[in-house]
Amino acid sequence: MNSYNWVLEEVRSKIREYHLKKGRLEDGDIEQEIKAFKELLLLAISGPDVLKQHVFKEFKYNDLSESEWDKLDRDLKTDFEVRWDAGYISQGEEQQNRDTTWWTDRVKGQNENYYWDRYRKYTLKGLNKSIVDVVDLDTDIIVNNIGDPKENKFDRYGMVVGHVQSGKTGNYSALVCKAADAGYRFFVVIAGDKNNLRNQTQDRINATFIGESDGNKQCGVGIGDNDKKKKPVSLTLETGDFDTRTAERLAPLNLDNISAPIVLVIKKNATILSKLTEWLERNYKNVISDHAMLVIDDESDYASVNTKKASDPTSINSKIRTLLSLFHKRAYVAYTATPYANIFIDYKAENSQYGKDLFPKDFLYTLDAPTNYFGGREVFINNPDRYLVKIDDHQDILPVEHKIDHNLESLPPSLYDAIRVFILNVSIRNLRGHNNKHNSMLVHVSRFTIMHITVASEVERYVYSIKKAVRSFSRVSNYRQESNHFKDLEITFNKQYLNKDIGLEYDWNEVLDSLHQCIETIIIRQVHSKKTTPLEYNDLRPVNVIVVGGTSLSRGYTLEGLSVSYFLRNTKFYDTLMQMARWFGYRSGYQDLCRIYMTLDMMDYFTYIYEATKELFDSFVEMADQKKTPYEFGLAVIEHPSSALQVTARNKMNNTAQKFHNMRLEGQLKETAWLSKNQKDIDKNLRSVTNFVIDINNKVSCEEVGKTRKSYLWRGVNWDDVDMFLKNFNVFTADPFGIKSKMPIEFVKAFVLNNKEEEWDVSLHGGNGRQYKVGSLNLATEERDFKDKGGYIEINSRQVSSGASESISSPDRVDIGSDRRKARRSPGRNNLLMLHILDLVNKEDNRGFIAAFGVSFSGDGSSGGKTVRLRMNKVMSDEISDFYNEEKKDGDYDD
Repeated sequence: MNSYNWVLEEVRSKIREYHLKKGRLEDGDIEQEIKAFKELLLLAISGPDVLKQHVFKEFKYNDLSESEWDKLDRDLKTDFEVRWDAGYISQGEEQQNRDTTWWTDRVKGQNENYYWDRYRKYTLKGLNKSIVDVVDLDTDIIVNNIGDPKENKFDRYGMVVGHVQSGKTGNYSALVCKAADAGYRFFVVIAGDKNNLRNQTQDRINATFIGESDGNKQCGVGIGDNDKKKKPVSLTLETGDFDTRTAERLAPLNLDNISAPIVLVIKKNATILSKLTEWLERNYKNVISDHAMLVIDDESDYASVNTKKASDPTSINSKIRTLLSLFHKRAYVAYTATPYANIFIDYKAENSQYGKDLFPKDFLYTLDAPTNYFGGREVFINNPDRYLVKIDDHQDILPVEHKIDHNLESLPPSLYDAIRVFILNVSIRNLRGHNNKHNSMLVHVSRFTIMHITVASEVERYVYSIKKAVRSFSRVSNYRQESNHFKDLEITFNKQYLNKDIGLEYDWNEVLDSLHQCIETIIIRQVHSKKTTPLEYNDLRPVNVIVVGGTSLSRGYTLEGLSVSYFLRNTKFYDTLMQMARWFGYRSGYQDLCRIYMTLDMMDYFTYIYEATKELFDSFVEMADQKKTPYEFGLAVIEHPSSALQVTARNKMNNTAQKFHNMRLEGQLKETAWLSKNQKDIDKNLRSVTNFVIDINNKVSCEEVGKTRKSYLWRGVNWDDVDMFLKNFNVFTADPFGIKSKMPIEFVKAFVLNNKEEEWDVSLHGGNGRQYKVGSLNLATEERDFKDKGGYIEINSRQVSSGASESISSPDRVDIGSDRRKARRSPGRNNLLMLHILDLVNKEDNRGFIAAFGVSFSGDGSSGGKTVRLRMNKVMSDEISDFYNEEKKDGDYDD
């Protein structure tokens, strides 16, 4: 360990200790700890030997430069100033009427919380307190929403949605620990369908919950814990899935005789599930119903979803439901980062033999991602030029579409370049003192095992030739003349580190010298169905590994320290592609070194999928904010315009509907016909209108329009004033695409931003209602009938403005009258933002004043919009069908 990393670990330890003691960090605390340690070092260097021994112990310290102290400040702030918010929950109607505070209000405070406390202490060794606090809060809410084990009978079905590689395993590990503290006694974690993923999941459950490995050696939470009575009993092993012989050997003779929980980590496999249910029925049939079971379904969008008829479900789906049916007290929690297939489950599906389908009827919890998460926004939106490297030299060597017997004679030059980047990353991380950390590179270029073997062989040959050159010539003065590898490495170094504006702290000679020290540690591993030397990550023996594989590395499996990915696949499904993105996650200390090689088409695909996924996640948050149930709030995913790219497999979309939705805004009227009934939102929106009017009235002259119903008009308002108003107004967006609510606000905001050269007209409309003061203007408000829809207010007939309102800014408005479309087509007319202060009155109620607005888009402009294709779940398609039937009955209005 070099001096920088020694100081970093010492100060980090002191800050973590201070954070735990104080509870939170204040501004300046990190700088203060750095300053205090710096002063201690100065005293120790010039002080007596006893002080030197106390501070340095056996470490040989060399003083840091000012730039290193500055870097220390940045690195520690990156670690400790991570922001992470708790997630969002939506509950089913029955769930909203249940006690969903049983854990936090009663049980948690009264229990010893043995399993959670030791898990918390374990995670605090590697994570700062603020992150662990959010995990605590998230899982408290989830535990509240599974059943209380003291109840006689319950079944709960929920789903937790997170981001790819964002920490879902840590979340459900914490959930298992708390559920065990609450009294659950049987846990089944259903991992992926591959042995390597199941084994990795078992290893993590051993570390986070069981505390012991296969060889009865303490690990993770179990280190130093000698309470054998509470040690969970695992019926599966790190290297072995469930089988009856192992279970018979490890299981307690009587489930009622132990106080410790039983846990299994099984592969998502029909045979395994059948064996488990048969074994449980045979051994524990008489007592099993008295114990609460929690099933964690990891990667729940894969294989768990029924793709057949409700009356004849698929094998894995039916067997999961059979397993659940054995217990009278059961909770099923699905985890996924790609929930497309899950939201497409038929929410009405039920079967007399297998019971309810796995739709999350009781709750849906959406996890947030911390600010240090390296995800789709950072890679594909914020900094694509930094992290993405285009592959355009592969077609003649290794085409995306290739046959199983494709003859591969060499690798694409871009893959050789990616290998060099990885080798240099190993060297740079060695300089940064990360030689005790894993480093990985992913090579994913085919779905054929024979191709993995061939590619791995060529990668190994190339790496060996670089090793040989570095070993033989890196210390001689004319090394460049001795081998072209040095020239290639230096070119790659200059291109990837000096021209990316990352401020690399080392020069080429330092990196080359470090490379000589660590080049021999680089190994190649293959991960596929054929037996090979296994890929193992052991914290006691860090590895620098280039991993060649395909499907076995595509879903759920974590490559530790992944910094370089070479991705060349033609998969066409949103969910499959996102799951293949193993490069997402946390890259503390080396994010600047990360590179992802892919084709330009694939970059476009991932960008589109990220944006469509973000829309879906925003809908989850909106559902939670409005306290809507999963049965009430319809969900949809925007489909890619190319028919080659699909949301998920067709058989997972049996219960969906497709709708072509016109999002072209020119010549259209969009209004806030649905309004929040929350008083804070009402007050804020009234202020927003008033402040906006005051602002533009100081910039643009005001025209008074009309005599009996006086309105006001401002021509030539800047786009940025309109943009700010839209940001300040709280739009009720229960329907994110504006199909029913008539206000697709995100598309409207995008339109304003994309047309910055255009000026706007703004109008404030008067009526026959009570007076309302808007800045210096006296306005007679517009009376409107309304309906209270529970979560929001709907203006009668979903129409805010009157028939003639859009003609207010047209030169010939007297002739146009109430012809809305003719008003929008007036030559040279600006887009019109229409402001309304409504006085809500109906036969039963008088709600008072509320602000609304509409946008009348000019018919001779271009919105840049398009017709989008939505893939709707059954809830939304039923909603839309009901909506249009209601419109036909009420009489459609002109839009």
